[in-house]
Amino acid sequence: MKLSGTTTMHAPADRVWAALTDPAVLAASIPGCERLEPSGPDSYRFTIAAGVAPIQGSYTGEVALSQPREPTSFVLTARGTGGPGTVATSIRIILTPAAAGTTELGYEAEATISGLLAGLGPRVLASAARRLIDEFFASVDQILTGRKPVAARPAPPTAAFLGGALVGAAVTLAGAAVRGLIGRRSR
Repeated sequence: MKLSGTTTMHAPADRVWAALTDPAVLAASIPGCERLEPSGPDSYRFTIAAGVAPIQGSYTGEVALSQPREPTSFVLTARGTGGPGTVATSIRIILTPAAAGTTELGYEAEATISGLLAGLGPRVLASAARRLIDEFFASVDQILTGRKPVAARPAPPTAAFLGGALVGAAVTLAGAAVRGLIGRRSR
């Protein structure tokens, strides 16, 4: 499955980059995120809870950052597994300064899905993924504009926590298929 899109973030590219690399912002913005922790240089472990009614699950995985070009682009890869299947993604994020101090965020993703999830079809998967990606970026934007608070957490001992951006996008894209297919928890 391939996905691409753009969204406008209401902050300059350096602030968007900083938000996408801040573990507190990511934990507050990733739908269903229960755990996000360093596992090595520019790599992180995650746990996402998803489900409604009788179908519920916890999905775990790892995500890694490569090709960082602060504050304009990076590539991330992620792999998550849970009861209904496995999702592996490769995602390129591009940040482009835009008018009035905003940033255009573009992404191109390719996901490989196996297990029961694969049987649901690309149209269903793509629709669920797009909805959750939009939720993730809207939540990050609300934090950037001060409309949504973030509880402060101590930064991990890595230099710039570049992998956070990776986690934000990869976990959202990888988890979106899983979470969107089995439903969303009511808030």
